[in-house]
Amino acid sequence: MKILIDTNIFLDFYRSNSASIHIFSTLIENIDKFILTDQIIQEFERSREGVIKSVQERFQIESKLDNFSSSYLQNLPEFKKLVEIQKQYNSQQKIVSSSISEILKNSAKDPIANYFKEFVNESLKEDKVYFTTDEIISKAVKRKNIGNPPTSSKFSLGDEINWEIILANIHEDIILVGRDNTYINNLTFLQKDFHKQTGYNVVDLTERISVALEKAGIEITEALIKEEDKVIEDLKHYDEFWKFKAQVE
Repeated sequence: MKILIDTNIFLDFYRSNSASIHIFSTLIENIDKFILTDQIIQEFERSREGVIKSVQERFQIESKLDNFSSSYLQNLPEFKKLVEIQKQYNSQQKIVSSSISEILKNSAKDPIANYFKEFVNESLKEDKVYFTTDEIISKAVKRKNIGNPPTSSKFSLGDEINWEIILANIHEDIILVGRDNTYINNLTFLQKDFHKQTGYNVVDLTERISVALEKAGIEITEALIKEEDKVIEDLKHYDEFWKFKAQVE
């Protein structure tokens, strides 16, 4: 049984305060269980900057302290001390924001990018990366034109390419890990399509890597589950933040 992890699940690690070392360590230890395509690698690399910038923007908004001015308060020694502390805070806030900018410029300083790179390198070493061909692209274009899922937004072919790679190369049951609507809203179609093309089954769709690992017979640790729980909880707050910001704007 193979596991396909959608690119957005990898990008979700940027949207969380949780470390992801236990999750990535488990992935690397079980390379042969995962479906990694050149398309997923490219999607991660080109989407990384946008995701980090959105994290930086959220940090700058949420960490901003408004100034409070009052001639009366200016005479209080306690207030003067508070002003000094605020200056220190603002200085440190700029340092953090600068560090995020540095990570954008240099992926070697990015722990998540480094984890993902190690996962990719181990997959390449074991010849476990599936590559796009002209035939795959042709089939992906046809899939999009017909309107058969999975469908990417606008003019992109990412989801279509990944699916055609799977149909061409995977000859065993699979589990999908993702939370995109293209999978959620079209699971029955995808299950029928995969079975028709390969004779095997899409066993499950889940947003949890831990669930997929268990179903694939891989032992998972309590630390991994807690790590993933934290990621999913953080994502709720992340989504709420951007929904609120959109309403305000």
